[in-house]
Formats: sequence, structure tokens, C-alpha cells
Amino acid sequence: MAKNTNREQEKNEMQNMAEILKAMAHADRLAILKLLCKNQVEGLTVKTIYEKLQLEQPVVSRHLNILKSAGVVRRLQEGQKTNYCLCTDKKNIESLLKCFC
Repeated sequence: MAKNTNREQEKNEMQNMAEILKAMAHADRLAILKLLCKNQVEGLTVKTIYEKLQLEQPVVSRHLNILKSAGVVRRLQEGQKTNYCLCTDKKNIESLLKCFC
């Protein structure tokens, strides 16, 4: 019975990793991740991201929502200002992000 539990846990971990990789598998999202890696301490606003990457604001917002849903980035609210930063509290995401940072 313990083997089944371990297999199920491993299968769940692999499924989770696949979802994270799917969320990251877009050139614009990879560019966003690379930019966030360079600004890990304070994070970045949507405006800063779309200006630096020369993308439209709705495009960046959509990509950030996808990355947030996958647990790759998190949103930090500071009064009226919202910053996005990497979510490094998950071991598998931290491992993946080492490729970028």
C-alpha cells in the first residue's frame, strides 16, 4: 500500500511539474520570467514589464495571470501599487527558475 501512495505522490508531482512547464512554455512568458529574475527583490509592475519588453499591457497581464495560476509568480499589493515577483517558495519552481536566474 505504501508503494501505491509513493507512486501516486510522484505522479501528482510530475503532473504539477508538467502544468508549470506548460505555463512557462511561451516566448513572452519566458521573457517575463527572465526580467523578474533580474528584479527578484522588489518585483516589477505590469507597466514596467510591458515597457521593458515592448509588449501590450493586456498581453502582459494575461501572461502574468497564467504564470500566477501555475504558481510561478505571485502578486504583491503595496497600497495602490501591484508588483509581480517570482514565487520561489516551491522547491520545483525554484529548481526550474535556476535556469533563468
